[in-house]
Amino acid sequence: MSEPDLELAGPSEAEWLSLVREVSADNTRYFSENQLYCRYARGKVVVTRYISRRGKLGLILIAVGLLIWVYGLKRDWGLTLVLGIATTLTGVAQVGAGVVTRRDPAPREPVTRWLEKRRGEASLPTFLAGPTLAQQGAELRPARVECLVLVEHDLLADLLLKNGAHEALSALVVSERGYPEALAREAQRVLDERSDLKVIAVHDSTERGVASKARWAASPVLSLAGREIVDAGLFAADVGQIEELARAFPASAFTRVPLDALSLPTLLAGLSGVTRGAFSLSTGIHGEVPAASAEAAA
Repeated sequence: MSEPDLELAGPSEAEWLSLVREVSADNTRYFSENQLYCRYARGKVVVTRYISRRGKLGLILIAVGLLIWVYGLKRDWGLTLVLGIATTLTGVAQVGAGVVTRRDPAPREPVTRWLEKRRGEASLPTFLAGPTLAQQGAELRPARVECLVLVEHDLLADLLLKNGAHEALSALVVSERGYPEALAREAQRVLDERSDLKVIAVHDSTERGVASKARWAASPVLSLAGREIVDAGLFAADVGQIEELARAFPASAFTRVPLDALSLPTLLAGLSGVTRGAFSLSTGIHGEVPAASAEAAA
């Protein structure tokens, strides 16, 4: 098999299973397709170089300039030669500015294809193919409620709840659609009783995600009008500062990064930091918690 063929074949079955074991901590925690993709994509940024229209124009100018230059050498050593040199140099400058380098994340298709073939197999017992907690209720309420975590997607709610994040964070976890419904009802009850309840919103680094705080403020699911909502979502400026994301997504893709591309330990570290006073998910991940808030939490 040639080298290009090997590249198209992608990871071997053993390599895929090794990636699954890593993101699932040997099948002890649930994981999403985005988490597996992010791990697969690390160090696989695709670099493409091409000549833009400006560069092609530069090539034409170089050719024309050389022709004028040759004519000037044979017939006219005056302005014609100067014009040829100037045209050639302009073309060289245009070519230099017209060579474009594009960086794209690794294609997702190999991950999606492999998961589709093995969905439901014993080797993937903790893969989250879709939200499944619609009928769950009181058992997902933490022993004590210190905050409310609002998430953009139902699947992210499953990822947090099935991995016990509600207990680790002492949080009620509810999605934008009011999922799981039983927890949304409980969240409204607690909001009605406690004006001091901390409300944290998390979201993808996308245009829709960044607008989620405004949607929550006008949400028909929970009465949040007038409440302070801590926007602890993922922003484009954060992506490059988080190593596991920066290794998988080039700058051109920073506005297309799902929150659950983060590994569970990193995501929980960020949320835990926010519950203790960090100003954003990124600062929480890096342990940048204000001293006063850290002392209060202790």
